[in-house]
Amino acid sequence: MDMYEEVCKMKKNRQQGVLITCVDRKGQGPSTVGKKILLYSTGEFKGTIGGGELEYLALQKAKDLLKEQRSTIQSYDFTGGKGKGDSISINMICGGIVTLYFEYIGLRPDVYIFGAGHVGKCISTMLAGLDYRVVIIDDRGQRPENMPENQEFYCGNYSEIIRGLDFGDDCFIVVAAYNHDLEYEVLRGIYEKGCKPSYIGLLASKNKASYMVKRLREELGGELDFGMLYAPVGLDIGGTSPQEIAISIVSEIQALRYKKEGQKHMTADWA
Repeated sequence: MDMYEEVCKMKKNRQQGVLITCVDRKGQGPSTVGKKILLYSTGEFKGTIGGGELEYLALQKAKDLLKEQRSTIQSYDFTGGKGKGDSISINMICGGIVTLYFEYIGLRPDVYIFGAGHVGKCISTMLAGLDYRVVIIDDRGQRPENMPENQEFYCGNYSEIIRGLDFGDDCFIVVAAYNHDLEYEVLRGIYEKGCKPSYIGLLASKNKASYMVKRLREELGGELDFGMLYAPVGLDIGGTSPQEIAISIVSEIQALRYKKEGQKHMTADWA
């Protein structure tokens, strides 16, 4: 079984998991270097690191790491002692120490960019080398030139496309269409859909953003969650060119993804 192919399938199916690999063995032990076992978020697993108590304890630890969304390394002591350092002693007398690497494999966050204009294209270019699934939506013509091949493109009516998209709770949405009517159409479609993205970034002045928020409240009711709306979008790092604006937006997405506090955001408080 090619475990890396299994990891690719898991990520394609939008699942999380933990890949456990034996990276070191001193003396005797139930596993050998290179053995792997993959734990899925469903609780299923494939592969083996040797079975027995070691595999049981490793899977239990992997379940905890899955909840914590982190990776770690752990040694298991089979010498019959109390375990040296941070190693965990297992009541077996194999006479060795086995070290396992637990690699958390998370989902790539989705970034939806509504508008393939100058700023939208700059954002997509900057995201191309980062670990995001990028989807660009525009109502004009064909796929933009020089758009990264690993990114998706949909062309058509914004409202219809939004109805067909499955926005996850961890996704990021950037609204940068070429006029405010289309931007409002996108915002309304997102709020009507009832999804809860991590972020909706609107390329707008405070006056335009205030107008759109007021209109949304009037047309859809006053109980809308504007805590996820960042308008004006981006971090306050200066610059007015499409490239500079894109840098501020991508930086804001990165800061929110990794829960970095203390950043100066451009947005007003719409909540």
